[in-house]
Amino acid sequence: MARFSTLQGRIKWIPMKGWSKHFEYLKSGKIGDPILTYDKSSKTFFLLVPVTLEVQEHQPKEILGVDVGERHIAAATSTKGTRYLIDLPEEFKQRKQHYQRLRSELMSKGTRSAKRKLARISRREKRFTENVLHIIAKKLITSHPGARFVLEDLTQIRANRITYRGKDKEARRQSEQWPFASLQQKIEYKAKLYYGVQSEKVDPSYTSQTCPRCGHVSKENRPDHGERFVCQNCGYEEHADIVGAINIALRVLVKDQQGNLEKLLGADVSRPDAPRLG
Repeated sequence: MARFSTLQGRIKWIPMKGWSKHFEYLKSGKIGDPILTYDKSSKTFFLLVPVTLEVQEHQPKEILGVDVGERHIAAATSTKGTRYLIDLPEEFKQRKQHYQRLRSELMSKGTRSAKRKLARISRREKRFTENVLHIIAKKLITSHPGARFVLEDLTQIRANRITYRGKDKEARRQSEQWPFASLQQKIEYKAKLYYGVQSEKVDPSYTSQTCPRCGHVSKENRPDHGERFVCQNCGYEEHADIVGAINIALRVLVKDQQGNLEKLLGADVSRPDAPRLG
């Protein structure tokens, strides 16, 4: 039940509907300030209730590197030997193209009614995209219960992403619209909520150009910036997105190993004056 203060007085005991799991969170968590919103299209009020939950942290059972991309939504590699690409469902691509056509038609009209319809379509498209991202994130999390997810730090994603100059307009549009950070955010909070494991972000620089076997870094390792990775030094071959995911996971493994060395030697091993073996 919920109670509200209105201009006509206080309304009490309005029944609330929702997912049973959400009501469990309301009972066990700390409730923040609710927000009442109104959806004009459905003429329905929605009460958004933020809840802070205490989640017991657990040691990760594996480390999973995740590389998000434009050709494939994500590539994942695990310390248990699992590696695969995740593609968007065909329905998603078709719906996005449909929304793009509608936007183009409405923008060309420029009327008030067209602008109102454009706003409704944008909201509908956003809800659809968010739902697809939730499904993908949940499937990834539940496929690796208790895994520590290592993600790219996408702070500079706009500056460092692939530039589609000379490519078709559709490729450039998809590059601009894809919500990389939204997918990562869903992976992070679901991993913590479901299994109590904290995710981590690393610098993604050169992850798709670095050979995970010998460490050789070169643009030439990605012929024509294609999907194939071929190390020009040792000959290692793999899908470029998989290589990116491997290197993302490796950066945390190396960081953890350095931490173990620091504990062993009692010093910061990255300092020039730190003790050295041998």
